[in-house]
Amino acid sequence: MAQRNLRLQDDLKRQVEQAARARGYRSSSAFMVEAIEEKLGRMQAAESTSEAEVQIAANFSRIRRDIQTIHTSVQALYALTDTLTKYVTTCMVEPPPDVLVAARARGRLRYDKLIRAAARTMTGGEPNGLKELFPMED
Repeated sequence: MAQRNLRLQDDLKRQVEQAARARGYRSSSAFMVEAIEEKLGRMQAAESTSEAEVQIAANFSRIRRDIQTIHTSVQALYALTDTLTKYVTTCMVEPPPDVLVAARARGRLRYDKLIRAAARTMTGGEPNGLKELFPMED
């Protein structure tokens, strides 16, 4: 075991001796050795915490980029859907009143088929969730 000599100011020496006696150490040297070990342990814990913080920050940065990519994609899909809807509603001819009921029935069937196809494309599942999102009004 290596030996080290420390020079302490009188006031600090008195405080170390009082703390060692109050806490039941064999000597003030034992108290100082434990204090040094505790300080080194805290420094190592702080370093490992810093490494974890760097990893967390990198993960947040990656997640932010992913969310930005998704946001851009959703905005593009919204713009495309809006443009397509405007185009279809502008160019579509209203059916005559005598065939309006039959046209609506055929439209509901086409709508149900569209929702089922969209659900299969999105999830491979059933369209029940999409019907709740896009209810067909009479």
